[in-house]
Amino acid sequence: MKRSNIGLLLLAVSVVGWFLAIRPQIKKFSENALQVSVKNIETTSYEQRVKDLDAIKSSPDFQATLDARYSAMPKSSQIPEVLVMIESIGSQAGVTFSSATIGSPNPSDVPVSLSFSGDLAAVQRFLDTMNNNVRTVIVKSQNYSSDSTGTITANLQVGLVYQGKGAK
Repeated sequence: MKRSNIGLLLLAVSVVGWFLAIRPQIKKFSENALQVSVKNIETTSYEQRVKDLDAIKSSPDFQATLDARYSAMPKSSQIPEVLVMIESIGSQAGVTFSSATIGSPNPSDVPVSLSFSGDLAAVQRFLDTMNNNVRTVIVKSQNYSSDSTGTITANLQVGLVYQGKGAK
């Protein structure tokens, strides 16, 4: 009788031990294995992204595109150069500037007021060239008037798109 009681007692201890000690450890191991699997997939994804970025970065087409973007969107310190470029475009088109005023930069652009005059063809050439220029200029408002001689006076409020305040 004693042996069967000892056997039943050992069986009961084994079952209780299974549920109290081993089963929670198996559950914890399963959760950890799942987390490791997720982290491995995430790591593989990040490694692929780095490889893709390195491939893009070393591409000559990418570098040319990036250079063109930086040229089209000047740094805040290059805004005076953009104004000189606008003056040169106006001079080549045949318009005469009477004033140019720079406002305080905001996150998206630098506001500029331009006043100039010229005949219809000169004003049209200037506006077309500004519109097709690599440096992005957003016309926010425009007013035109003309006198009896056919001279058009224009007042433009434009925004010079730039790389933002952080870029010097």
